[in-house]
Amino acid sequence: MLKLIRALSEYNGPTYDGAVMARAVIKASALENTDYATRPVKMAPPRMGIIEAYKEGAASLTVTLLRPLVRAGEMPETVPQGEKQLSFVIDKPEINAYLDAVDDTNSIHRGENPVVPGLCMIEHLWRALNKPLPLNWDVKFKMPAFAGEQIDIYKNGMSLDGYCGGRELFTVGIKES
Repeated sequence: MLKLIRALSEYNGPTYDGAVMARAVIKASALENTDYATRPVKMAPPRMGIIEAYKEGAASLTVTLLRPLVRAGEMPETVPQGEKQLSFVIDKPEINAYLDAVDDTNSIHRGENPVVPGLCMIEHLWRALNKPLPLNWDVKFKMPAFAGEQIDIYKNGMSLDGYCGGRELFTVGIKES
């Protein structure tokens, strides 16, 4: 999956530095150790862009990037729903290894208190669950997680929800392939 994610770095340069991921749609019947093509689906710099990495007939990853208009303020507490499946922590060394593997240069993922890249959490979750292919996930990101925070995953019907310290981080809608 890292090769598919890395293909996005072509469009994740200075134009979207500081942007956050709002959504990712992952569809894969095969994940090949090959180069993936990329294309902009919709570009509206400097605030928003939709970018796709793909290999016809094998896999696609479509992401929506947004540059926030204001910094997040006080975040409301959210009570997790469903059955807890697992927990994990992504620390700075893991973030840095991920950034190197996918060539991500976004400054929000570096420094003293880095934001965990959204697709790093999703790739970590996919590996932890040992999910077979085909894969058809629609991920909606809601809040950031920071290096060293515990991320708890709950199964809620046909979705997996990620929480951290009372914040709902993301929802993974699992679609039948």
